[in-house]
Parts: sequence; structure tokens; C-alpha cells
Amino acid sequence: MSSRILVAAEEALARSDATFVDASWFMPSAGQTGRDAYTAQHIAGAAFFDLDAVADLTSALPHMAPGSATLSRWMAANELEPGRTFIVYAQNGNFAAPRVWWTLRRFGLSPLILDGGMEAWIAAGGAVESGAPEPASAASGPDLHLIKDDAMRWNDVLHHIGAGDALIVDARPPGRFAGTEPEPRAGVKSGHMPGAINLPAGRLLGGDGRFLHGGALEAVLPTQDRQQRIICTCGSGVTAATLHAGFTAAGFNDVWLYDGSWTEWAGRGDLPIVTD
Repeated sequence: MSSRILVAAEEALARSDATFVDASWFMPSAGQTGRDAYTAQHIAGAAFFDLDAVADLTSALPHMAPGSATLSRWMAANELEPGRTFIVYAQNGNFAAPRVWWTLRRFGLSPLILDGGMEAWIAAGGAVESGAPEPASAASGPDLHLIKDDAMRWNDVLHHIGAGDALIVDARPPGRFAGTEPEPRAGVKSGHMPGAINLPAGRLLGGDGRFLHGGALEAVLPTQDRQQRIICTCGSGVTAATLHAGFTAAGFNDVWLYDGSWTEWAGRGDLPIVTD
């Protein structure tokens, strides 16, 4: 049985109970930020979710999952109510939308991913607007609580490697996984965790940027055992959420995301790294 995480642009257009969230985010080397993209153009009425600001800023790692207070402040600043359906999209395919879907879902909110992102919305005739986000409100936010803690820590991953009781799936490109191409972050060695397998996040998407469905999705997943514990990882926890969304959509019941991902794993210097 699958779990619904996606909404088509045509359905999103017809929903009056939805709040749109722009999750656009770009790699540091892109020369563009998500806020730049949002200011230039976004779905009419959408709030902007800055992965690098709505995060655990006490961590030295990039865009780690926020706590309830941080997420509550973001919701208050954008005058968002927990009872709404949040339709999350990005302006560069589905790149970071699953990460924000995963973040909101952890606090018992009701997010869906706009399949195909901004491009699909425009093609369906959806309204867009431009301009910077409104100044933050001083109002207090909703009382949020962590409902589903499916973020894994490095020591948990190390335990599962030793126990051999989980499938670690890495969303990075093959060269970085194999250790033959450099990581985008200086000083971070490429390679992978012992026993991990490589499933680049883009393989879960079609040429139009939409998620694969049904048999096409099943064909790219490395296991059909819905009870298998799955640990999704990537460079810094963003595209790992694409894998998480794909496994969740396919009905897997024990899916986790290693939040620190390769930036933390390789950056520590004391954890095993495999190259091949």
C-alpha cells in the first residue's frame, strides 16, 4: 500500500484548504539562493522556507532539522496555521521540496509535494507573483511537538552498519559515492559508508521532474521488502529526503533520514569510509 505524498498541479489549483510553501534551495556553488528565486517569482501567496535559516543553528552542520521553537517562529512570521494542508514546491524541479515535506511532517503537520514543482504549476495555469517576503511578525507561533522523530544520528548509523540490519541508501551522484569525484564541500573526502548502496535521487524522477509512480518507481527501488529498515543519506540531508519520499510513497514502513549525512560522516574523520 502506498502513502500519498504528492499532489498534481491541477488538483492543487482547485484546493481552497492549501497553503503553498516555496522550498527553493540551491547548492552553494550555484550562484543563486532560494530567496533570490522566490523574490523573482513564486506561487501567489506562497511562504518562503529558507533551509539554511529555519534550521538548528546551534549545529556546525548545514541546514540541520529545526526544533519546534524554530519552526513555530517561522509559522508565526508567515501567519500559518497548523490545520492547513501545506503544498511544498521548488523552482528547480523537486530538489529541496521533499526536505521541507519531511521537516513539516515530523511535527504532525499535513504537507504534500507539488509534483513537478513550479514548472508544473505554471503549465497548469497557476498564478504567480514576485517580491520579497513580508517582514517577520512578532506574534507567537503554534505549540508544535515532534511527532515522528525519523532523523538518524551518526552513532545510530554506525550501529546499524555493525549489526547489518538496515539498508543504507545514498542519494549522491555515483562518482562521489565511489570516491572517484570530489565532494562540493572543501575538505570532505568522497566515498561511502560500509555496506551502503547508491541510488542517485534523480533516478526517482522522470524527465519532466515529476516523481515516478507505481511500477516505474518500484523498478528503481533496491528492495521490495516493505518492512526493511531504510536509512536515506546524501551530501547534507537534502536529496536524502527525495529518497525518503520515494520509499514512503511506495509504502515502506521503516524509513529514516541521516540528517548529518556525508558532510558529518566524512567530516568527523573517525568513521569508516569505503571507496571503490
